[in-house]
Amino acid sequence: MTAEPLPTHQTILDQIRVFIAKWFRDGREDGLMPDTPLVTSGIVDSAGVLEVVEFLERQFGVQVADQDVSLRNCNTLQALADLVVARR
Repeated sequence: MTAEPLPTHQTILDQIRVFIAKWFRDGREDGLMPDTPLVTSGIVDSAGVLEVVEFLERQFGVQVADQDVSLRNCNTLQALADLVVARR
């Protein structure tokens, strides 16, 4: 039995983009670039950040600590993907 390979940073980024588009933008991925502000632009509100964190934990098998839930880690797709990679 072989372990599944870990997803690449780009794969993680793409999966987060699809999730954000589906849950917060009626499926629209247009304009969701790696550095698009999510929280400060109003795409994702504070309750939505918790939904995103739950998705990251479930999808990627990582544990996100309370202190990780910050604007620095949760405001862009890039920061969220970096957080997943750091927590694996």
